[in-house]
Amino acid sequence: MDPISAALLVALVSGAGGAAGTQAWAALGELVRRPFQRADRTEPVPALRELEALEGSPRDTGRAQALAEVLQRRAAHDPDFARSLMAWLEEAKAVSTGSGDVHNTVSGGSQGNVLQVRDLHGSVTFGTPAAPDAGPAGQTN
Repeated sequence: MDPISAALLVALVSGAGGAAGTQAWAALGELVRRPFQRADRTEPVPALRELEALEGSPRDTGRAQALAEVLQRRAAHDPDFARSLMAWLEEAKAVSTGSGDVHNTVSGGSQGNVLQVRDLHGSVTFGTPAAPDAGPAGQTN
């Protein structure tokens, strides 16, 4: 199973990714609250406590790391939880959390206007604004 990134947990609990991020965080909460399915329940796994602690301090990477470790331990002892956690992790990784790299290459001589971005919200303008349309007899509208 892929390790769970503390950065991903912090991003989701902090509201990154908009509605999709909020849904991913809620889905993790539901998953953590499911009953433990291990036959030998002598070792309690405090995932709920860690989840709630991170909700109380959403930017605390130490709490996020603690939650990630507890989730990994529970997955090691509960095969049903492990399958569900893997599915959740794949969906959560797809949420745009503002993290990640962009690699662009521009080659071949003069390209004119080039814009390199990862996430863009809003408009982009190159050059000067267009002149207003000229109406009949050279009048502008």
